[in-house]
Amino acid sequence: MTTALSDAVASELGGRLSDVCAQIGVDPESASLVKYTMNAVFVAPPVVIRLAVGPHAAALACRVVSLATCLAEAGMPTVRLATGVRPQPIISGDWVATVWQYVPTVGDEPKPADLAAPLRELHSLDRLEVALPVWSPIEKFRRRLNAAAALPAEEAGELERWSRGELGTRSADLLRVLHRRCDEAEEDLDRVDWRLPPGVIHGDAHTGNVLLAAGGGPTARREPLLCDLDGISLGPREWDLVPTAHGATRFGRSLNDYRDFVDAYGVDVMAWTGWTTLRRVRELQLVTSTIDTLAGRPEVARELAHRLRSLFAGDLEVRWHRYR
Repeated sequence: MTTALSDAVASELGGRLSDVCAQIGVDPESASLVKYTMNAVFVAPPVVIRLAVGPHAAALACRVVSLATCLAEAGMPTVRLATGVRPQPIISGDWVATVWQYVPTVGDEPKPADLAAPLRELHSLDRLEVALPVWSPIEKFRRRLNAAAALPAEEAGELERWSRGELGTRSADLLRVLHRRCDEAEEDLDRVDWRLPPGVIHGDAHTGNVLLAAGGGPTARREPLLCDLDGISLGPREWDLVPTAHGATRFGRSLNDYRDFVDAYGVDVMAWTGWTTLRRVRELQLVTSTIDTLAGRPEVARELAHRLRSLFAGDLEVRWHRYR
């Protein structure tokens, strides 16, 4: 996967990457950007570097470092922090980096069924020996919307031009509508009749956050590994089943693949009364996750506009596409 960036954004990322690489002794010329949605992820074997920016990025990175250490000690099927890189996280200006062991993967993309085993193992935990936040998705969505409303002048101007050009509305009105949908979703969540016991959840369990490790990887484990640990929290386990179901209904993934996931995990979230509510929450997650970081990312901006148009039209048949 490649990510299209403006020259300004590419230059900013390149400068931060070079600074981080200098601090850990890695040649920045060996690093390649594999994706940039909420975080910029660079592969530079034998490490992977994740760069994030924002008012909450440093605190989140500190928690993820502690969490990753705890998960490794518990033997969970998750990615590992890079050995010999201490301390973490690494600060570069307003940006913060975490550095991970590079995991050689097989050529095939993960399928939904590959999520089942690592999710079941993670869901076997009622708690961890590290403080975890309580699952609160709407709070995170509101933070993104508030950040979009407080962008610097240049980025705010780009957001305004995009909103008027793609959606025919002022950005302030767009953010107001999304805030109202957050309020409605929060009320709906209060009425959900949860069926599974709560516990440790991943928070963003889709196939893009699974690595199919090839033999001999640094974790010495052959089963699928969960990555992107930012959303791990204490919450309803049903939430971790939603992205796979949503992938089949909104992103055009195979229904047979979804059934394989259901057979492997043992629960069909689409057969449950709370599915429609959680589907709406998932869609809000996917339209708020990048709204404050659109500047200089034309492909992400186009896809977000596409998603928002179908969301506001109430059209559940329109196919969405992964951010690139």
